[in-house]
Amino acid sequence: MAPVARPAVEQSHLQGKTPASDFARLRESDCRTIQKREAMINHMLPPVPAPIATEYATLIAELDQVISTLEQRLSRLISCGPGCSACCQKFSVVPLEAALIAGSAAASSPQPDSGEFCALLIDHRCSIYPERPIICRTHGVPLGYLDEAHERIEVSACPLNFPADHPFEYDDLLLLDSFNSRLAALNSAYCRTMGIGADLRLPLA
Repeated sequence: MAPVARPAVEQSHLQGKTPASDFARLRESDCRTIQKREAMINHMLPPVPAPIATEYATLIAELDQVISTLEQRLSRLISCGPGCSACCQKFSVVPLEAALIAGSAAASSPQPDSGEFCALLIDHRCSIYPERPIICRTHGVPLGYLDEAHERIEVSACPLNFPADHPFEYDDLLLLDSFNSRLAALNSAYCRTMGIGADLRLPLA
């Protein structure tokens, strides 16, 4: 049997560009958000039903395993470590992840006047690291997005780790589309159960 053909990897980085398939990367300024502080993440959201929470934990475990494998493969290039917060910009999350973070023991009070950075950073370190959302877990590794129309994979990578002309191979990339689809399905189930709009995005702070 002939091997399955893989799409070509687009070598240019997508700095400043958000592929439509990666809804989890939508910044607060680019998506629908709630303006009142009462609706923000530090407000109590309906608790997540146990079956949904369990499925989300499984999703996170599988994603973390893939990321760990990539970090080992690319260890010579990835320089991320404690205190590296360049990627920790303000953004918003889906209600499911907001509820899980708000209900966790790691949830803390947002830092005032955080500027362009996430208000949950303390001394350049994530104060909710064990419960950080999916998009935060992907920082540092190169992300691949399938462009079906052009039969290629576009790459988004941290310029602190990878120069713009770095020649990525297929196995170097974290392909997020399937993980995002599973997150969207779990978020829809949570929102449907709790009577929340599934298209809602909540700022972390």
